[in-house]
Amino acid sequence: MKPKSSNKHLDKLPRFLRKNLEQNLCVCNEVPKIDIINAIVNGATTVEEVKKQTYATMGSGCCKLEVERLIECLSYSEYGDE
Repeated sequence: MKPKSSNKHLDKLPRFLRKNLEQNLCVCNEVPKIDIINAIVNGATTVEEVKKQTYATMGSGCCKLEVERLIECLSYSEYGDE
């Protein structure tokens, strides 16, 4: 996946989570952070749904906490906008 997230979605993330978007968040399966963000923006609301769309967390699972953090930040922001 290529960057598709609008600035609107990225602006909802804390500054430290907006860094290194093109670098692999999931090093086991070489999944860039932006791909995980795009999956969440496009409807993935659980780690399992992100896993199905991106293959992130399927290796050692060392990225699971950061994936959960991204889900929490982006989902909370979505509900807060309504």
